[in-house]
Amino acid sequence: MPTILYTVRTTCPNIQTRGRYLAWLSPNHIMQVMQGGATGTRLVLPDRANETAPAVVEAQYVFPSRKAFAEYVRDHAPALRADGLKHFPPDSGLTYERQVAEIAAEL
Repeated sequence: MPTILYTVRTTCPNIQTRGRYLAWLSPNHIMQVMQGGATGTRLVLPDRANETAPAVVEAQYVFPSRKAFAEYVRDHAPALRADGLKHFPPDSGLTYERQVAEIAAEL
């Protein structure tokens, strides 16, 4: 069974909002995703080209199988996403991109 990498890329309108988002994300939200089946996680802060560039956070979660990821999406993700929208409603300026991939190799 392939291991799944689930990435949520969040674009924040500014560095201050990114700070508030990071404070919400870690450790509580991340721990809830782990309780939902993720076996590992990584937070990535991509370089900003300049001070006016959006502030981005990538949360990368590892799931041991596609089945475990499907169970997370079905049983845990709806409540976690709703909590995120409660803290950061659409008018907060955050946008999300999600990607699901199989991990081909880790060296």
